[in-house]
Amino acid sequence: MLNEQSDIQMSRLPPYLQYLPAFEATARLGGVRQAAEELNLSPSAISLQLKKLSDATGIILFRKSGRNVALTQAGRDFSQTVAISLGQLDTATRASRKITVGDQPAALSVSVPTALGIAWLTATVVDFAQSHGISNLTINEAITAAEVDWAENDLAVVYDNPPFTGKYWRLLSEVRLCAVCSPTLFPRLDLRNRDRKLSSVALLHEDDGGEWAKWSVAARIALEGNTRVRVNSVAQAIASAVQGRGVALVSDVLTRSYLSEGRLIQPFSTTINAAREYYIVCPVDRANDPVLRALADRVVEQLRPGRDQNA
Repeated sequence: MLNEQSDIQMSRLPPYLQYLPAFEATARLGGVRQAAEELNLSPSAISLQLKKLSDATGIILFRKSGRNVALTQAGRDFSQTVAISLGQLDTATRASRKITVGDQPAALSVSVPTALGIAWLTATVVDFAQSHGISNLTINEAITAAEVDWAENDLAVVYDNPPFTGKYWRLLSEVRLCAVCSPTLFPRLDLRNRDRKLSSVALLHEDDGGEWAKWSVAARIALEGNTRVRVNSVAQAIASAVQGRGVALVSDVLTRSYLSEGRLIQPFSTTINAAREYYIVCPVDRANDPVLRALADRVVEQLRPGRDQNA
């Protein structure tokens, strides 16, 4: 019965609905060419649609007027009806959009690590908010889950290790540390000898130097005669490396765009596992919130990692 009713309703639809946009544009603009430009079609395609519409309705819609066309009286009457109908459809569509947007939160607060935000994450979150009609977006900064003010944030991306008590978490990306520097600094890296040494350049780091020591063993490169520069954030280390001020040992997640743009190079193939990884975290009672899940999916799409975890 349902299929029969659907067939009856479909049969009641006028067969010429698809030609109405071409007719409305031509009637409003007074010419086939103008309508073609507005609808991004060829003039011949517009003319064909107008002919099919005229044949289907039995109405002579236009008459020639120089290089343009003019509505006949019957065409003018039909045009008024079409304009009213299309206007009502547009109004209904806008109203439906408002209802859909109304289902989304008016505000969203997200915490991100500074360096990851600078690299690409802030732009991703902003794009997400705009596409979901979120008019009040706040982006805060924190590195670990313990540093996140959960009274002020709906979701966070953290550089940390689970478990996160009372939270849902999802792996964003495992982290490998690689040595990077500006192309202008590369000639100063004298690695021609078998007993390779990374000397006479500044080593940029944010920890106590332990990660550089691990990398040195893995790469079999001695770190002697270097200036050690400890910075407060990895963002400062990356900025200094881009400016040619030293070699930074930083996450591959943060340097992908810099490497692809040629602003940084990776002079050594050796990488080591970082002590922590990037996770998406939110309160466990909001794990099924459709907006937060959609945002998490959008962020994960940027890197395509792998597994989910629950607290």
